[in-house]
Amino acid sequence: MIVPFFFPVNNIEICFHGMARSGNHAVINWILSMYPGKTDFWNTTSKVPKKYFFKQKSFLLRSHENRSLAEIFESDLEKLHDLYIGKSRKRYNVLLIRDPFNLFSSRLKQVLDQNFDQSQYGFIMGHPKYKYGASKPEEYVSIWKEHAKEYLGITSYLEGNKITINYNQWFLDSTYREKTATLLGLSYNEEGINKVVGEKEPGAGSSFDQYEYNGQANQMKVLERWKNMIDNPNYCSLFADREVWELSEQIFGLIPGTEALLNYIK
Repeated sequence: MIVPFFFPVNNIEICFHGMARSGNHAVINWILSMYPGKTDFWNTTSKVPKKYFFKQKSFLLRSHENRSLAEIFESDLEKLHDLYIGKSRKRYNVLLIRDPFNLFSSRLKQVLDQNFDQSQYGFIMGHPKYKYGASKPEEYVSIWKEHAKEYLGITSYLEGNKITINYNQWFLDSTYREKTATLLGLSYNEEGINKVVGEKEPGAGSSFDQYEYNGQANQMKVLERWKNMIDNPNYCSLFADREVWELSEQIFGLIPGTEALLNYIK
């Protein structure tokens, strides 16, 4: 049914915030799998035309990846939400965060496998031509820190029904996943938990295992990815910022073995 923008268009809307290789699509797929009706997924929302009439949607999940929260909430897309997205009866802002040691390792592995011309681009952390790729290392680190501060409540960009998800805990703890599902008003199940997303939909699989563990995703060593990059100078340089360590420890505690990277703090 088509309705004008001033009537509720979406029954439930989730605006999802995360970083590439933080487990975004694993968590998104799990959320979508728990909704009993039809779902609409808008991947990496950016250019959405302004509308005055909308198609009604039961469950809309739209994601922002590698985006500064300050930038997002200053944009017309959020300020004029109802003209771009349509009114929603229930709205959630979800923020997903993964520890920087494993996140940065997975992201760098993905970039290295894409074989960008090092002589042209040098050290990058994302596609150099993708606007929201956060290709510059300092930009990628800066956005992670911004997300970490929002997770800790130091900033408050996400309003209303704000739900934060610690990826490490989500991956390990079924009780934590059940609590998260309850906060989202969903009936908890594990049906989507072991799928490796990306072969025929957004997600690009695992940086290290591709689709080898599809159906057994809980067996992947996602909390040990940092060990694969410990000898890479570019990876190590990402931990020169003391604030990264401080924020990580507040959220994830000390990750045994990563203290080897303390030598790189400036």
